[in-house]
Amino acid sequence: MLKLIVDSTCDLPEEYLEENDILVLPLKILLEEKEYLDGETIRLEEVYTAMKRGIMPMTSQPAPETIFNIFKNYAVKGQEFIYLAFSSAMSGTFQLAATILDEIKEEHPALNMAVVDSMGGSTATGLIVIQTIEFMKKCNDEFNKVLEYMKLLTSCIEHIFTISDLNWLIKGGRIGKTQGMIGNILGINPILDVNDGRMEVIRKTRGRKKAFAMVVDLLEERAGKNKDQIIGISHADDKAAADELVSLIRERLGFSRFIINKIGGVLGSHLGIGGVGVFFFRQEAPLQVPEITWKES
Repeated sequence: MLKLIVDSTCDLPEEYLEENDILVLPLKILLEEKEYLDGETIRLEEVYTAMKRGIMPMTSQPAPETIFNIFKNYAVKGQEFIYLAFSSAMSGTFQLAATILDEIKEEHPALNMAVVDSMGGSTATGLIVIQTIEFMKKCNDEFNKVLEYMKLLTSCIEHIFTISDLNWLIKGGRIGKTQGMIGNILGINPILDVNDGRMEVIRKTRGRKKAFAMVVDLLEERAGKNKDQIIGISHADDKAAADELVSLIRERLGFSRFIINKIGGVLGSHLGIGGVGVFFFRQEAPLQVPEITWKES
């Protein structure tokens, strides 16, 4: 049976990950000079609590020996696997894992193993996983078909974020201090996209209401008539913003299936409190329709 591996930048309910036997590889979070394993030795609520105190967490890729041991263990058992890694443009995790896999393959050349660049993170990666799991059921876990399908999905996934507090973008170096301070004074809400795996500001507007309207415009433009798909809504500890955005999408566009959750500790550290993201597939994506209900968080 084919094994799927993700890292802690993939935002999905723990119950779903456990039910589908998906292994989660933790990235690292550095908080007040102490290193933690994301989701294992530090809880998401602790990360957000620190951020509310004005502390900016630092993040880093998993330890090489952790990745090596996981890959080696599966290879020795003859277990096929695919690791869907955090965007190579935002982290060195993908390249590190790919280098380690090359080493493992030298000893196990006949075993099917792969590392795939998710070209993003958060619930976008989660949606790719959900679709891949459904596809695996239809193709009996045939490795090459699953790998091709997953790579196709990564080319069709969309990430759109809006942020109400620019201080976190200033701290993270994504915008200049002067630009950010003026933006906060004027109530500017930037709209961010992920292009070739890298997060960038694509539009700016004033006020959350206009920002949300712009996000929904982009969803309508890019998702087209693909109304059966699950829309991911992830928030950086601002459930009210997520609920408001879901209501707007339901009313304007008629989508009815949503995953609503918190952005994980790694991406949340970069976006800051108050960020909210929408994740979906473009209309050309060949999607499965899983029968799933979600517990919101």
